[in-house]
Formats: sequence, structure tokens, C-alpha cells
Amino acid sequence: MKLRIGSVPYLNAKPLVDWFHSEDCDIDAEITYAVPSQLARMLKEDALDVANVSIFECFQNSELLAVPDISISATGAVKSVRLFSRCPLEEVKTVALDTSSLTSAALTRILLSECFHITPQYTHYQPDLDAMLKHFDAGLIIGDLKIFELSPDVSVYDLGAGWLNLTGLPFVYACWLGRKDRLTTAHVDALNESKKWGSTRLYEIASHWAKQLSVPFDRALDYLVNVMDYSLPPEHIEAAKLFQNKCHNHDLIAEIHPIHLYG
Repeated sequence: MKLRIGSVPYLNAKPLVDWFHSEDCDIDAEITYAVPSQLARMLKEDALDVANVSIFECFQNSELLAVPDISISATGAVKSVRLFSRCPLEEVKTVALDTSSLTSAALTRILLSECFHITPQYTHYQPDLDAMLKHFDAGLIIGDLKIFELSPDVSVYDLGAGWLNLTGLPFVYACWLGRKDRLTTAHVDALNESKKWGSTRLYEIASHWAKQLSVPFDRALDYLVNVMDYSLPPEHIEAAKLFQNKCHNHDLIAEIHPIHLYG
């Protein structure tokens, strides 16, 4: 039976999915690439069996199971989840949130409230930084490693660094989430094999995708080797639970339910 797998198209996911496109892959899998918000909808609609999707979706849908031992996480600055602003964050009144995002949109609200004591007006907006900063005080962009050459009047707030400063913990951005009625041992085995394959080929993956995504190779390699963490140990689970609690405290989710792992 064909495995229906969804993944974000960003560089951070490539070590987890490139095996499926390699000659080494010996399973029948169909890979669909989409932004986190679209993947979450596809899971709900039974268009996918499992997807590499925002951890926030796990908080909203109690029918999803997380695949053990795999995540997209980072401790501190993550470099691809950033809030750009033309004024000090304490003075921000309006924020454009990348429509691709689920987890990072929630994290933005939490950090601005708890670290900067502000509650700005939020608007979901296409991920176009120039347009965002033309119409709003600040804009959240996810997944883009190319935005580094900025005008002097634009400040950058890395949400991963903000979370570490607030909690002292790593942050789990995404994990493999599967429907209870679809996720199987075959999925879990395949995803672990893909992670194992990718983790030994970070240099090759960085080289290939740096060209495809027009990102400097050194930046791509540093991102995959020194920033990304693809594990899901107990500390990461505890960090995810803390984020879940904060989402509830800030009325971003209606209730708290256990984060269930497959198996």
C-alpha cells in the first residue's frame, strides 16, 4: 500500500524526506509538499496519512499521534523563524503573521505578550516582507534563509532565541503527526529510515539545496549541522508541553489534551 506522506518544502525538512526521492528508497511512498497550514488541513481531510507539520496542530487535534524520536527543533536562535520590525518591539501596534505558519504565529503572540508586554493587532498575511512592513509595524516570516541583507531601520527578533531566553528550553517547531486511523508501523519505520539516511548526508543535502533554494552553501550547512535538531528526547517533549500550556493560557487553544506518541 502506498504511504501518503506530507512535508513542508523548507530546507530544515530535507534531511527527513530526501531519502524518499533517492535510489536507496525501496518503499512505495507519495510525498506531497505544502506549507504547515495546508498540511494540517490535508491531514484533517484524510488526504495524507502522516505529515511533517507544526506542533501546534497536535494541540488542536487530539486524533493525531506524534512519531517518536523525530522532530524539527532547535535550541536558541533558529534563523528561519523571525519577526521583522521597523520600530522597537515594545512600540509595535500591528503585526502581519505569515499565512504559512501555525506554530510560529502562536509563538509570536506568546513572546510579544510575555517578553514585551504588548498585545498588538494581528493579521494573517502573505509572506512578503516588503509588503508586510509597508502596511504593518512588524511581520513574521518562516522558512526563508535568504532574508539577511536588510535596511538599517529594520530590526530582527529570532523567535527561537526569544523562547530560550524566556524558558531556558529548546523549541519543537514540528514533528511527524499521523492520523490515529492511518498511521502504521510501516510509516514509522520508513520515517526513521529516512531520518537515518539524511543525518549521515547533511553536507550533500546542504550542497544540493543551497543551489536549488539560492542560499549560500555555508549558511545552508551551518543551518542543518549547527542549528537543526531532529531528535525528540524527553526534554523536547517537556518543552512542547510548556508551549501547549502557554497556548492555552493565551487562549490560542480551547483545551489541553495529552501529546500521544505512536506505539
